[in-house]
Amino acid sequence: MDFADRGGLRYRIGARAASDRGRRVSGQGPGFARLFNPRSIAVIGASQDLSSISGNPIKHLLAQNYAGTIYPVNPRYIEVAGLKCYADVAALPQVPDVAVVAVAASRALEAIRQIGEKGIPFALVLTSGFAEAGGDGEAAQAELADLARRYGLRVIGPNCQGYMNIADRISVGFGAPFAASYPAGGVSLCSQSGAFGSSIVMMASAEGIGFRRYVSTGNESVTTTLDLFADFITDPETRVIGAYVEGLKDAQRLIGIARDALRAGKPILVWKVGNSEVGARAARSHTANLGGAPALYRAAFHQGGIVEVGDVGDFADCAKALLPGLMPRGNRIAIVTISGGAGIVMADRATAAGLDLPRLEAGTEALLREVLPSYATIANPMDVTGGVLNDPTMLKATLEAVARDPNVDMIGLALAAASGGLATEFAREIVRIAEAFALPVFVAWNADPAIAGEAYAILDAAGIARYGSPVRAARGAGALWQFARARQRQAVIDREVPLSLARPAVRAALSARPRDPTEHEAKKILSDYGIAGTREIPATTAEEAMVAAAKIGFPVVMKILSPDIAHKTEAGGVRLGIADRQATGEAFTAIVAAARAYAPSARIDGILVQEMVGGATEVILGVKNDPLFGPAILFGLGGIFAEVMRDVSFRLAPLTLSEAEEMIREIRAFPVLDGARGRPRGDVAALADAIVRLAALALDLGGEVSEIDINPLFVLPAGQGVKAGDALITLRRPGQGS
Repeated sequence: MDFADRGGLRYRIGARAASDRGRRVSGQGPGFARLFNPRSIAVIGASQDLSSISGNPIKHLLAQNYAGTIYPVNPRYIEVAGLKCYADVAALPQVPDVAVVAVAASRALEAIRQIGEKGIPFALVLTSGFAEAGGDGEAAQAELADLARRYGLRVIGPNCQGYMNIADRISVGFGAPFAASYPAGGVSLCSQSGAFGSSIVMMASAEGIGFRRYVSTGNESVTTTLDLFADFITDPETRVIGAYVEGLKDAQRLIGIARDALRAGKPILVWKVGNSEVGARAARSHTANLGGAPALYRAAFHQGGIVEVGDVGDFADCAKALLPGLMPRGNRIAIVTISGGAGIVMADRATAAGLDLPRLEAGTEALLREVLPSYATIANPMDVTGGVLNDPTMLKATLEAVARDPNVDMIGLALAAASGGLATEFAREIVRIAEAFALPVFVAWNADPAIAGEAYAILDAAGIARYGSPVRAARGAGALWQFARARQRQAVIDREVPLSLARPAVRAALSARPRDPTEHEAKKILSDYGIAGTREIPATTAEEAMVAAAKIGFPVVMKILSPDIAHKTEAGGVRLGIADRQATGEAFTAIVAAARAYAPSARIDGILVQEMVGGATEVILGVKNDPLFGPAILFGLGGIFAEVMRDVSFRLAPLTLSEAEEMIREIRAFPVLDGARGRPRGDVAALADAIVRLAALALDLGGEVSEIDINPLFVLPAGQGVKAGDALITLRRPGQGS
């Protein structure tokens, strides 16, 4: 798709999009190699009671036969677990790679200072009682972060459980999960909850998922989830990145880092919690992380191609599909089952996951009729019947024919409880088909491993995604397509450059304003950024209003013009369809009287006489300067669609044209804009251009503007553009976050 010329404006193509905002790295240093592969580890506050939190790290390292050096630090002991114990950090004979802080909160800051003075690059702070506790804990955490910045120290935590290098069997932390062994693999995971994060590792491992790294990030005083994401992206052995997230303090970096992962071909799976008011409040007290607005997180996930998951099984299902790294060409799936019911279930879930079940080519259907019994279902989803259990050549021929069909991008296969030697034969054929045709295959197979274990081992060794149910197989297929589609979308975005508009004079004027702009002033600001408004003339007297109306042309709209009345309709300050001079004079008097009655102290600057726009579709555009994400853009159709049906879409600025067009098309009411039931098609290209311009405006004026509301924006028939019918700009107040 070529977005080179839209709405008379030329957008530059060929450079990476400048939409990857906020690329700062909050943790210091070049990477995390010394954290995950430390040559030596100091445990500050080490206890001789190896069952305690301060004794567990040493216990686990010894049990793992850790090859590096362990330095217990505690002035109370001469030795711990047979290891020489040192009185303080300064006494250590060399500089360790990692220091584990396992002392009371009252002593933790002094420990950080000593670690920094020693030049240790990483500190793992297990201690709790910081920002999650509120009050003095927040101040202590701020001081901890200041000390870390002063010494160039990368801190994990505080209030974390530890980390694991599962590939090399190095676990540094406390609790039973850090003593266990897990299958090594390509998933690297971080979690803002220690206990729950390690539970994810344990439960997903039981589902056959192999892990490479796991980090409990706790309060993220210095090193954040996104810092770790950036490291996982560069790690050649990490193939899938996962996270349990309560809130991101550096959320503006999310889209940029996620897009780096897309370019690297590394899917990100995020379990975002704290989406309800109660959940968000719990998250703040748990790890001191902000919950944030769920709609904006989901907008960021979409823009960055992040796959959102909702439980451990969901995480495992998606990881299975994504780990092989084989991308489908499109979203067309052929479903082959030996049970009609399983096919229906898989088809339902596949459709819900955004997949399409295409009709097979006539030649494919003809071939299937030759090899399958007459009572088999040839249509997609296909029921090849249990007859294949007696004649396995039927399944082989079916898979071969389906794989050759040009309408098929992936295959879903439900084999019920096929077992024994037949199961092994099926498995080998599935692997052959997947490899020969480079097609992703998702297998639902629920036979007991005792009777189908060899078949399962063959599939697992070949990287074929295998599930216990058709529902889970369809979810895996949907996740793979979601990631593949995100990569395709990113390739388009990378050929675009978001519009950048700098208006320093407008910024300066807004900064000097003592009050919010009026509607007329707000529309002038929009026009400075290329968003046209309706023709309008302010009037201070009835006579001026009549002259203005005649100049614009009847019928006209008349509105109160006041900096103190934001909701004009509620104040009786709007009249539509004014048809002549006399009606104009009468409306002027009536509107002013209604406004004075509604708000006696309001300043009245006059009346705004405006053209009345017909034959247009009314939409809403808005901006909210979010404290976490920065400018967020809202789009929806006007009236009931936005207010009652909540049929709106969100994106985070900046935006490219392709993103704006996608934003428009994803609302349920888009057919209204697209000419449903004989309506004229709206000027979607001009609307997309207006959205891009609003995003550019929001970034340029971000320091001055809190909210923008364009309601309505009139979308005229195709080729005629858009016009802002009303506009509200709310300025940021002193002390208000961005």
